[in-house]
Amino acid sequence: MTPSAPPPPQRFSGRTVAVTGAASGIGRASAARLAAEGAHVLLLDRDRDGCEALAETVRAAGGRVDVFLLDLASETSVGETAAAVAAAHPALHGLVGCAGLVHVDGSQENPFLERGLAGWDLLFAVNVRGMAQLVHELVPALTAAGGVVVTVSSEAAYRSRAGRWIYDATKAALVSVTRSMAAALAGHGVRVVGVAPGGTITEMHLQDHADPEAARERMRAAAASNLLGRLAEPEEIAAAIVFAASDDASFITGTTIAVDGGGAASR
Repeated sequence: MTPSAPPPPQRFSGRTVAVTGAASGIGRASAARLAAEGAHVLLLDRDRDGCEALAETVRAAGGRVDVFLLDLASETSVGETAAAVAAAHPALHGLVGCAGLVHVDGSQENPFLERGLAGWDLLFAVNVRGMAQLVHELVPALTAAGGVVVTVSSEAAYRSRAGRWIYDATKAALVSVTRSMAAALAGHGVRVVGVAPGGTITEMHLQDHADPEAARERMRAAAASNLLGRLAEPEEIAAAIVFAASDDASFITGTTIAVDGGGAASR
């Protein structure tokens, strides 16, 4: 008889953690992992159906979860969602920012020479400004709990790509914003940690394919330009995010952790 897997550690029992981009990809995996470790998880996304599907799974497993609509491209939406979260949870133990955008006009490729600044405002709004605004408006709730902010950048922050230059610039900006927010919030007992994933198999990339599941399997089988020679699964990135949000990372702030399969080391 095969022994059953041990239950996950309950590092977040009695704690409330909000996750943006929780309807899919790394955000969904992070929210599920946090719930499994005992957190009351707040799912923030513009995709209500995706959040409700995850919420149903979490509740069926005995977890606690709430859903809040959030559109990071809209300052009004960010403000309203932050106010609703703070009203319902005046002490917030964690805020994980997984929401992000790479596509402009339906394409991940946005060449500098051919398209110039197309998509600049939208990508910076979703990937940088929206998260910074959300943190700023939730500072009282985070301070009340001695909370943690985890930003999700990308290996793209450290790369040179003419075709995705605006996306890459937003992720580099987020690395800088993470350091600055950490400096601003350290005196308030709030840590700010970044995680920079390498290539990961998520819906954001699969949506370009007519058959997403077939594309997922091709991506799993393909070699990747990192030391491990493969792409990451969302759950692998989520493990690092949840670590950064936990007390196990209590002396980590103001830095961004690469979770890239040795991608940076291979270039």
